[in-house]
Amino acid sequence: MTSTSKRPVRIANCSGAVGDGFHQIYRQATEGPVDAIFGDYLSEMNIAWRALEKKQDSALGYEAFFLAQLQYKNTVEVIARKGIKLITDAGAFNPYGLYEQTKKLFSEKGFPDVKIAWVEGDNVGEQVIPHAKDVGCFPHLDIPGEDLSNVKTEVLSANAYIGLGGVVAALKAGAQIIICGRICDATPVMAISSWWHGWSETDYDQLASTLVAGHITECGAYCTGGNFAGFLDIPSLIDPGFPIAEVAADGTFVVTMHDGCNGAITVDTITAQLVYEIQGPYYLNPDVVAQLEGISLEEVGRNRVHVSGIKGTPPPPTTKLAVQTFGGYQGELSFYATGLDVEQKYESMKKKILGTLDQSRFIKIAIDKYGSPEPNPRSLKTASVQIRLFMQASSPEAIAEIQKYTCWWFMSDFGGCFLNMDTRTVIPKPFTTFFPGKIEQSAIHVKTHVGDTVISVAPVSKTSPFNGQRSYGPKVATPLSTFGPTRKAPLGSIVLARSGDKGANSNVGLWVRHDDEWPWLQSLLTIEMFRKLLRDDWKPEYRVDRFEMEHIRAVHFVCYGLLEEGTSSSSLLDCLGKAVGELLRAQIVEVPVKFLERPWIGSKKAML
Repeated sequence: MTSTSKRPVRIANCSGAVGDGFHQIYRQATEGPVDAIFGDYLSEMNIAWRALEKKQDSALGYEAFFLAQLQYKNTVEVIARKGIKLITDAGAFNPYGLYEQTKKLFSEKGFPDVKIAWVEGDNVGEQVIPHAKDVGCFPHLDIPGEDLSNVKTEVLSANAYIGLGGVVAALKAGAQIIICGRICDATPVMAISSWWHGWSETDYDQLASTLVAGHITECGAYCTGGNFAGFLDIPSLIDPGFPIAEVAADGTFVVTMHDGCNGAITVDTITAQLVYEIQGPYYLNPDVVAQLEGISLEEVGRNRVHVSGIKGTPPPPTTKLAVQTFGGYQGELSFYATGLDVEQKYESMKKKILGTLDQSRFIKIAIDKYGSPEPNPRSLKTASVQIRLFMQASSPEAIAEIQKYTCWWFMSDFGGCFLNMDTRTVIPKPFTTFFPGKIEQSAIHVKTHVGDTVISVAPVSKTSPFNGQRSYGPKVATPLSTFGPTRKAPLGSIVLARSGDKGANSNVGLWVRHDDEWPWLQSLLTIEMFRKLLRDDWKPEYRVDRFEMEHIRAVHFVCYGLLEEGTSSSSLLDCLGKAVGELLRAQIVEVPVKFLERPWIGSKKAML
């Protein structure tokens, strides 16, 4: 395993989030050949909780789930004996603490000589917090003219998304296991590939391609059938395999998984993860900007998809800054209405709650109805809907006071009202708010620790100003009447989708499976149609960007503000935007009959 080898390097994923893939380090290391394994454990939410944890106990602040994965069966022994590289961002707010625990674990298992490194530099709290109120210091990632000084609550943590330099330095120093904090999600794949193939920091096309390789594989089963709109086409999703990227010297790559795994890797499952949580046609990273519009996917074997057509340009002078602030306290309750007059029952409960509470004591009160009763219902399950009360306040007392009203509310309102009996949900819980900002790369000081050796890592030497994402309507607008007779049907009869969150924003990618369907989708899905498809969830204050990836027959949207202030403080039931794509697919539109009559197993069959 050297940087002069030119065969493709095999990089396996073992985690898409903390708690994901408890046995995947072991599976990836034992079910077939891999050169490296990486996991992504961090989100915009849990790094703030680790910051709070570290304040209470300086020895904590990392994601201990990584250690639990290593303790599964004889994982430590397998990793040590095979010499597989292992890279993780589970260090979170305390990479040194996780380094110490990992080192201790390997020593206790009889492998004290395994070289373990840790990388610091992402925690920029000492630089950010003293200047949090300085106007203009840390501009908002998406909103021109807004910066961190607009945030009025206490800053808990500030982490810069750092690039591949620290990991490459550790690899060059001979480290086998590398513990990081808030590196970019794709950084491990980019770093391993760069080190393996000996790329320079200006090999932008190769780096851009591996940025996409990391993006596609970093969410575990999300590209092997998990969270897939066409899941009915997947033979089995019980314990699906996790992905492996085979990265060639030119940066192109094949996504695959070990033989015999459940799940599936197809052009559609890879498309689903490709369009998930991207920012627009330009995918920004502290090492490169990837241009996505020309990307191509080709199935080259069973559970093997080749990815190419990605171009790269120099990175911007800034990188993403994730700032978490203390938002206050929150709680929620769920009531249920059944059968007839559900809308009136909902309005009655809403009026009662708002008439009882002193609304001035709350930051937010949201009372929403979820679901609709089935006509002539077959059971209580299909006849009932949820009425969800969600509250946020500056003090825990305002939330806790709700407990004295709960029983009174549900016993004195509409007929058949019942309550979720687990009222612990109303116990006040602290919540954080998320500010996505920008910080100059030159202000970040990355250091890699390998034993007693400390390596200072310089930022990239060349950057280029970023002038914003491109947004445009259909590049070619074909009159919809030219596609022949139509029939009213769900958009998802022939269209697949994947959606997710980027802070306060939700992104959605929608695509079709056949070339002759592409001009129809391209022409149908304008920004105006996107707004119409959102129906009652659309608000005039939202902003929408749109672009196309014609080689994979996809249209992509970002809706700014759809998730309120972001995952960690949103009142929405789906605060991660996972279901937005499915909402759009369920909308009834005029679909050409010739497309509806085309065979498609799975989800289309279930709809028609």
